[in-house]
Amino acid sequence: MLIILRRSLFDCDYESLVKLARKMVEKRVNVAILHIQDASMAVTLDTYLREFLPSGIKIYVLREDCEVRGLLHKVKDGVRTVDYRGWVDLVMNRHDKVVFWT
Repeated sequence: MLIILRRSLFDCDYESLVKLARKMVEKRVNVAILHIQDASMAVTLDTYLREFLPSGIKIYVLREDCEVRGLLHKVKDGVRTVDYRGWVDLVMNRHDKVVFWT
């Protein structure tokens, strides 16, 4: 399951996102979260990443959105940056379900 998050953590139901991701991991579902637009700010926060990385949830961020916001040098270890081609690969080839989280 690929979860695409586009809003800031302060502008979405973050707690439900954590619950959903953890529940899917418990069911042995391969979970990844792609951060785009304002959500790209989240991958600069250690506290945010600790919610997901230890559980094996893969964290991705769209490189172009980080560059526009001046965040590329602040992306934390364990986060994988992808370009638009990588985004398409995640959706078309690596995950059978996609959830657009708003």
